[in-house]
Parts: sequence; structure tokens; C-alpha cells
Amino acid sequence: MEILGAMAVIVVIMTMLAMGVRRLLPLSKSKQAHTDIVYIQQALEAYKSSFGEYPRRVTVGGSEPLMEEILFNALTGRMAPNGVLGNFPVLLDRSVLEFSNNVFPIAGESPPQWKVNAILDPWGTPFQYRYDTDDPNWENYNYVLFSAGPDARFADVTGEGQPNAGNADNVDNIYAE
Repeated sequence: MEILGAMAVIVVIMTMLAMGVRRLLPLSKSKQAHTDIVYIQQALEAYKSSFGEYPRRVTVGGSEPLMEEILFNALTGRMAPNGVLGNFPVLLDRSVLEFSNNVFPIAGESPPQWKVNAILDPWGTPFQYRYDTDDPNWENYNYVLFSAGPDARFADVTGEGQPNAGNADNVDNIYAE
């Protein structure tokens, strides 16, 4: 009888711990998103040091890739700011971030190939990246980098290059500072 009582107490304690840990999980993912954003920002600054500007919207092979693909290819040493493909320095450590697939540039690949991949936030959604200095409406002198957060919903940045703070889809987004 005493053993049953002790087991019941253990089950209650384990249930309380499990519920507590479950509540902490979203918080830890938010912290991870902030950490990932800082790491990507450092890579973007290294890219700017090498090329004089941040990765921007370009045409590659006659098509306009997603900005998330541009970010990936730029920071993995595949693309210069003008859209030229090459074998440039890799600025991201693959073991630090999550990616949408396992397709990565091969060092020394000739000719260099565009890779369809993206850097994922802790919820499995690509980090969103915008930098479009060629757009005459773009007023932001910097890039916009953010996670769509736990709900994976977002309204894109404004035409001027500012976070669209008034949209309800952006309530849980996590922006680079």
C-alpha cells in the first residue's frame, strides 16, 4: 500500500514537471531564434566587409530567386551581391543553424551552381530577409531580418523597407535589432 502511495506521488511530480517543461519550450525556441538572428547578422556583416554591401535582390540565371535563397547562397559562399555565382568564403557554420534541406555548395565546384535552400528558424520556417536598395521606395539603409515566430505567419515588410508592425500576422515575429 505504501508503495502505491509513493508511486502516485512520483506520478504527480513527474506530471507537474512535464507540464512545466512544456511551457518553457516556446520560450527556449524564442531565445534560440534571437541567437540565430545574431549569428546571421554577424555573417551578414562579414559579407558586407568582403563585398561592400549586403546580399540584395538579383536575377540569377534569368529568374528572380526568393530572398531566403539569396541569403543562403550569399552566406554559404555561392553568390556575390551582383548575382554572380562563384566560390567565395563560407560565412556560416552548418552545424550551428538548421536548413530546409541538405543541399549545400561544394567547395571549388565548377561551374558554381545555385542551391535551393534556406536557413530555418526554430519552428522550421525560413528566416525572412529583405534588402532591396534598387526599389525607389526603399527608405531603409539596412536589411530587415526576422523569424515569423511560432505561428509561422507574417505580413511582408512595407515598400519602404520597414517592419509591418500594424499587421496582426506579425504579433509574434522576432526581428533583428
